[in-house]
Amino acid sequence: MYQAYPSSVEEGLTLFADFRVPAEPRPLLVTTHGWHGQIKKAHADNVDTGAPDQDWFVIYVEMRGRGDSGGKPDCNGWELQDVVDAVEFAKRRYAEHIRDPHLVTLTGGSGGGSNVMGLLGKFPDYFCRAKAECGISDFALWYRNDQVGEFRDEMDVWMGTTPDRDPEAYASRGGLTLAGNLCTPLIIFHGDQDRRVPVEQARRYVDALRRTGKGELVSYFELKGVGHPGHYGGATPAQDEFRLTAGAAFLADQPVPVSIPEKGYLVVGGYLKTHDFEVVLESVNRVAEIHYNLNTDSFVLHALKPCKARLRVRQPDDGWAERELTSC
Repeated sequence: MYQAYPSSVEEGLTLFADFRVPAEPRPLLVTTHGWHGQIKKAHADNVDTGAPDQDWFVIYVEMRGRGDSGGKPDCNGWELQDVVDAVEFAKRRYAEHIRDPHLVTLTGGSGGGSNVMGLLGKFPDYFCRAKAECGISDFALWYRNDQVGEFRDEMDVWMGTTPDRDPEAYASRGGLTLAGNLCTPLIIFHGDQDRRVPVEQARRYVDALRRTGKGELVSYFELKGVGHPGHYGGATPAQDEFRLTAGAAFLADQPVPVSIPEKGYLVVGGYLKTHDFEVVLESVNRVAEIHYNLNTDSFVLHALKPCKARLRVRQPDDGWAERELTSC
């Protein structure tokens, strides 16, 4: 059912998603389309997630500015909040069709793969399992090395700048910047001959996960000789079968809710939202670190340039207390 739902951050903004509501309760899975794609109409940029509708309550999110969704694309900015808003809408509207609202699975390929990496960094304890295919982890690198010549103009518009003018705006949106925030088990597939999203994007992201001590959370599969034409051109039937079956098995393998440590630090790319606290920087184009201790209600903001942020902390009655932070 292609249906409207509201934005939680932009009053009056109407968004759309295709909610595949099962007859019996099923686990929740949310996915996004490819870079030029949309949900309302089939598009070559959309990557098959291999998630049969009969196994899941699937939410296919129409990213802002595409299909009937209002607003304009902002490349892993507030459009990632729209994905979570779609899930929260489904929890309210279709509660009786959802097996466990605390378990939300996430998938995406190409531009949707970059959405997965960004979402896992901005919402580190929201998703129980995730799959990213041929995704972009570093938008500045992708901009500079665009081999196809069809992506730079959109990034100029969607971010409002170039990586040379504002490298922080590009960093704030990339999964690479937020890799150390990962708390969700993640499987990644990427063809080593991909021209549209070069395999370096996956390799750098996986390396960053390992360097930040998150390597045990990622399963990475590089498909040899695969990636042209299209992301999975040249794949053998055996490779296609492996990608789909291994991905499906990973997502269904005893998912459990994840949580962040009681104390530590997380990188904020524009905003960061956890079950216990939320940090929204003065601009979605900024990057900072939040050093926190939930036991002592301590929150300290660090940034390379002076920065302010809005902090919300969950209270025992499930309400929120709000205050302003200024970076050290």
